[in-house]
Amino acid sequence: MIPDPDYSDSEEEQDPHRRRPLRMPGMATGSIQSGENMGRVQMGEDGLIVPRKPLNPCAESAERKNLHKELLFNQKIGKNVLGQKTELQKVMEKMKDEHKRKELEEERQRGRTALEKRLEEQANKLKLHEETEMVKADLASSEESEFLRVHARVCSHTLPVDSKS
Repeated sequence: MIPDPDYSDSEEEQDPHRRRPLRMPGMATGSIQSGENMGRVQMGEDGLIVPRKPLNPCAESAERKNLHKELLFNQKIGKNVLGQKTELQKVMEKMKDEHKRKELEEERQRGRTALEKRLEEQANKLKLHEETEMVKADLASSEESEFLRVHARVCSHTLPVDSKS
């Protein structure tokens, strides 16, 4: 059996059992690159820009790591540390507020004297009377204006245009 011809020129390509590095060529060997390399573009052998892994701010900052751990733990135990209320809590608060408002109104109603009650009744009667008067006035003015329009139309049709009479 004749082996396949090898057309490669380098040693890396000749040995197929040799392990290749897991990182891409041109990548930094350290886990975190310093800030001075951020602006620099690395060029490969063939003139192309070598890709590099973007920095992970969560991996760099110990404060962010600790905060993330704490938030995950609180979520796991069901504690809400961000101060956001669930829908059920919001509805319950709304119901409590309405109940308190009704209780205050009832207390105010119970604490009034007979004079205050009578004065409120009179005020309600006056409001009702004023509203009915306004409605009647609007109705009368609309009827009156319609009467005048119809009268003018009838008069214009029945009266002769010539004033020779």
